Amino acid sequence: MRFSPPPTLLPEALPCVPAAVDTLSNGVALHTICTGTQDVVRVSLVFEAGARFQQHLLEARATLSLMGEGTRLFSGAQVAENFDFLGASYEPHLDKDFAMLTVYSLTRHLQKALDTLSDMTLHPTFPESELRTYCAKRKQQLCIDKERIAYVAREQLPALLYGRNHPYGFYANPEHYDDLSCEWLREFHRTFFTADRCFIVAAGKVGERERKIIADFFEQIPQALSVRRVEVAPTFVEQPTANVVIEKSGAVQSALRVGKVLFDKQHPDFAAVHMLSVILGGYFGSRLMRNIREEKGYTYGIFASLVSYKHTGYLSVGAEVGKEFGRATLDEIRRELQRLCDEKIPDDELTMVKNHLCGEIMRSLDGPWALAESAIEDLQYGLAQRYADTLFDTVKHATAAQLQQVAQKYLNPQSMTSIIVG
Repeated sequence: MRFSPPPTLLPEALPCVPAAVDTLSNGVALHTICTGTQDVVRVSLVFEAGARFQQHLLEARATLSLMGEGTRLFSGAQVAENFDFLGASYEPHLDKDFAMLTVYSLTRHLQKALDTLSDMTLHPTFPESELRTYCAKRKQQLCIDKERIAYVAREQLPALLYGRNHPYGFYANPEHYDDLSCEWLREFHRTFFTADRCFIVAAGKVGERERKIIADFFEQIPQALSVRRVEVAPTFVEQPTANVVIEKSGAVQSALRVGKVLFDKQHPDFAAVHMLSVILGGYFGSRLMRNIREEKGYTYGIFASLVSYKHTGYLSVGAEVGKEFGRATLDEIRRELQRLCDEKIPDDELTMVKNHLCGEIMRSLDGPWALAESAIEDLQYGLAQRYADTLFDTVKHATAAQLQQVAQKYLNPQSMTSIIVG
């Protein structure tokens, strides 16, 4: 009979399924990850066409959303029916930097699925009637969202950190939907959904036949209308630290956000700060969960995470608490930040966090879809080494003294901006 658990061992290395890379005739890079046991394929088209490139608020999201609502060959209803009939699914995704169109399909139906996806990508028509319906629905939803304290806190934090007019800090109001025009969407599509701003990642059962099908469709992505200029990162003027309170009449809870502008994933300290954010509030046994949830009972859940953009990133700590506990929760968050700066992490806690993070890293590379997501993020951020490997190396070799030095450098609670909504 055992009276002590066996020792925990960190894996020696991460699994690696290298992607094959082909360059299509129009210059688009096609990355294929052939793995998995089922006859299914995921194809993701990633365009550098995120919200920060738009000239008019909401036009990037509207463009991506309406690409499936009418094309040269299909109506919006036919697009949906085509995917449903094949048992395929389509997912658009937009962030500040990138727009992504993803299709999941049985391997044997890939050609038919991409026939629809390619027409959406190359020949959307942006019908006026569909735009007006989309705007009416989204405007109503945004009006509802603006009444939710968590939504307001989430959109206000980057606005406070970067500035209301910065490409990474802006947000829209419901009335901006009234201004959208089909011509704006067509111009955004012509300008940003081009070969020089695109790469493709395909994963699953992707053999030579599937690679050729993908290439035949997406070699048709047009070249840019003009030579692309060297991209300059958005100018960032450091904003003064702020502590903001937004009252919401009738609210019985308060939504909190605490944060600070840091850096992008290429920064040498990103992985170490990632590790510190997990210790602070990145898993169920984190310090904030033990303090704010288990000991104080102020909230059901509290988190800390790093938000990544192509050219920057920020720390975000957030929770929803009883209205009477808002300021006390902020004090406890600052206290936990100060502890990371003042005290070395105990050995047993550091071991637990290392085990947790190694498990999360392994899970993030488990299966073809996870591998595709990992590859897409690495390509988006222009990483020379897979981020999973960078984080894994950091986790394995980090010491309490090193992490304390990083915390002292970046996590001073006095440098944080905070907001309470409610």
